[in-house]
Amino acid sequence: MVVLPSRKKTTGTALVAVPGSSAFPAEPFTHSVRNTDIQKTMENIMTNNKAQYEKLTSEAASTGKEGVEALLKSTNIWMKGTEDLMKTYMTLAQENAAKNSEAIKTLLGCKNLNELTEAQNKLAQQSFDGFMAGATKLSELTVKITTEALEPINDQVSKTVRKATESVAA
Repeated sequence: MVVLPSRKKTTGTALVAVPGSSAFPAEPFTHSVRNTDIQKTMENIMTNNKAQYEKLTSEAASTGKEGVEALLKSTNIWMKGTEDLMKTYMTLAQENAAKNSEAIKTLLGCKNLNELTEAQNKLAQQSFDGFMAGATKLSELTVKITTEALEPINDQVSKTVRKATESVAA
């Protein structure tokens, strides 16, 4: 390396590389950049990344579509179940109204206080038993509907988690 004086007015000198010195190669650069291993490696990386990106976007779109389908299926099950629940509720209400009508007739037909007290106690017990049976029926139906409606969503979530776990492991 050749040492040339610096143009600045400072103390000391600066080192400058001059062509033909050991800082530059003696022969000119003759290799084409296209033919290098680096170029081929970069092309392979870019191609692989593009394929991985396309696969990822395809899987994401598929998973999104499957998720929407599961949600629609779940919603349909829920709506049908809600309809069944309302029918059951209306049936119980009609039965209760009929029982109340009969109870009023029974109470009005009592001839003395003892008969009225016995009828009232019997009707109260029947009313409580009917209420508990109806509440149990509605509760069981609600749990059944909820379980069935959430099943497609749970299946889809499990499937998505399984796919994600497999792709991370790969």
